[in-house]
Amino acid sequence: MAGFWPPDLQHPGKIGIRRLQTKVSPTSPLNFSRIIHILIFADSTPRQGKLLHEKNHKQDMSRDPEIVVIGGGIIGCSIARRLAKEGRKVAVIEKGQPGREASWAAAGMLAPLAETAQSISEPLTRLLEASHALYPDFVRELEEETGRDIAYQKSGSLMVATDYQEAALLAGLLVRLLKAGKPVEELTAKELQERQPGLSEAAQSGLFFPTDHNVNNRALMEALVTACAKQDVTFQTDTPVLALEAKGGRIVGVKTPGGLVRGETIINTAGAWAGSIDKSALVRPIRGQILCLQMQPQPLHHLIHCANCYLVPWPDGRVIVGATMENVGFDKSVTAEGIHGLLAAALSIAPVLKTAAIGKTWAGLRPHTSDNLPILGRGKFENYILATGHFRNGILLAPITAKLIAEIVLDGVASIDLDPFRYNRFSDSQS
Repeated sequence: MAGFWPPDLQHPGKIGIRRLQTKVSPTSPLNFSRIIHILIFADSTPRQGKLLHEKNHKQDMSRDPEIVVIGGGIIGCSIARRLAKEGRKVAVIEKGQPGREASWAAAGMLAPLAETAQSISEPLTRLLEASHALYPDFVRELEEETGRDIAYQKSGSLMVATDYQEAALLAGLLVRLLKAGKPVEELTAKELQERQPGLSEAAQSGLFFPTDHNVNNRALMEALVTACAKQDVTFQTDTPVLALEAKGGRIVGVKTPGGLVRGETIINTAGAWAGSIDKSALVRPIRGQILCLQMQPQPLHHLIHCANCYLVPWPDGRVIVGATMENVGFDKSVTAEGIHGLLAAALSIAPVLKTAAIGKTWAGLRPHTSDNLPILGRGKFENYILATGHFRNGILLAPITAKLIAEIVLDGVASIDLDPFRYNRFSDSQS
């Protein structure tokens, strides 16, 4: 489970009962004279999102796109939007429908301080905090561009310890955060119950992070796709990228079932599938199963993190419970074992949820690297850029990733040192 322990990525038993995957239609021959603009119906809850319509959109296709973005998740669409706003002609090639993989399956937590409990590296901490600082403007701009409510909540988060070992870990985390000048509040068992009634009596101590937020990631994703369409970003959906086409030290385009799509700059944002397109993108899929509970009135007031799960409450009574971490390849099945574990963990930390109704379950595939850092920056070809491997922080890291990748494309260099995130760092550790 994803709590505040380092993730256990052992292969569990698999009992497939459901898949989170949109239906893929047969791929038509690829021709940019037929461009599909995807317009998403504005459903303000993260429970469903409907394709309003697809239509042929006649544009000037006298030249190939300047930039081809592989993958239409939150990272790819954030980059596409940013570059299109700078006047670049951008095409997004997506194997399914935009935003319907890990971006759709996420819980929407924006919690850089809670992430520090994972003993993550300093470069990633800085990146998380930089992206978190961009989020208010990121959401505001998207809402202004699209007229959609993205549901950005600033309720803060609680990290709860239920035994001596967990309490010791939180005490050490508190010392590190206070030394770094981070906003954090130490809570006794009594103060925890006052801050959040309904927690387990086993809760011994806790930390409160007032600047941790959360966002409706599905509403955010829908707004991003709409914003891209408004900036004339074109989408080729249900179109898998099979390989990169290289010539003379450059990528001249990407191969698809319908043919070669050419571009001056190619950006690989294919998430867990990035490595199947380019073997130098050393990412693997890690399955995360999630459970939704429903209870009125909503008993929880903050994000809650414990050793075996997290809880994300929404005003409409939903509580998102996540998430497993399973190294099972590209299997998105929801399993009895996974959901049982999530439910047991949720009721253990918050017994107030025992009468909640069980809602939907789903799973997604996070792109994971061996050192838990994303892969950002130029790849093995001069006009090829990678932005993948964001693992459990893809939603949080979207604004800073878009900013940095756009800087590389437009200015030649990013404003943050990306050396810790370069694609070939893994060969250094093996030499």
